[in-house]
Amino acid sequence: MPHFLASTYRFLSFIPSILVVLVFAGCNGSEDPVGPDPIEPGPDGQEYIETRVVNVGPTLAKCYGVGLRTCMVVDGLLFYDAIEGFEYEAGYTYRLRIGKYDPWDGQEPPQDASQYAYRLLEQLEKTPAPSTAVTLSVGPARVVCARSDDFCPVVDGAPYDDYINDFEYEAGHYYVIEANRYGDGRYVLTNVVSKTRAAGTEEEITIDWGRIECGDGYAGYCKVFNGAPYRGEIVGFLPRHEYNYRLRVEKFSMFPDGMAGSPNVPAYGYRWLETLEETQGG
Repeated sequence: MPHFLASTYRFLSFIPSILVVLVFAGCNGSEDPVGPDPIEPGPDGQEYIETRVVNVGPTLAKCYGVGLRTCMVVDGLLFYDAIEGFEYEAGYTYRLRIGKYDPWDGQEPPQDASQYAYRLLEQLEKTPAPSTAVTLSVGPARVVCARSDDFCPVVDGAPYDDYINDFEYEAGHYYVIEANRYGDGRYVLTNVVSKTRAAGTEEEITIDWGRIECGDGYAGYCKVFNGAPYRGEIVGFLPRHEYNYRLRVEKFSMFPDGMAGSPNVPAYGYRWLETLEETQGG
């Protein structure tokens, strides 16, 4: 065989191998921590697309599905599904063997439902995760987050764009809490040291119907209060998007006892008392 034909033959023979490598590389880039495999029967008789050992992190994380929710962190990725039979307890890391299956038997899943489901087959390890004990202050009103179009609690004077595990926050109160901080930067509540109702003075404010860039050097869109962008929420008030309002509110400090805060947290917060006027904007 001439030399150039032999070289061409060897190159063409190599192409299928390249394609196989590329296909598997593409699968590994998926955010699904349990990728597709051939169907295999499990010990419970269920046919699984795949069984796999995974690692679960010590905290739940803020995530978005249909709306705001929390997710487990599985193999370092947000995991948007439940694991049937698994009882999660924050503060521990886990090694689990789980099975992935199709609960819809090949049919199209209902709207907003996951295509696959996951089941615990064996809990291999449950280990207390290393942590550092900290004391945190939590502000009485939330503010527009720096990284998402949502409201975030104010922790130690700055927006905290995640989830404090086991903490039930009630807006309109100052908190001092004790928590464990884990290697992923998230917290698990251990104790509520104090909870104090924020109080101040009554006044009237106006709210315009639209939103504009907050204009304070940080990302986010703000409502317009008294003619200026305002990054905070009004505790207890649920406005309709395309309406202007005049409200009676209680104004209180966001930073009690002289505590300073970051520049993207307003100095004052508000609690709704009464809607005085509502008009359609636009």
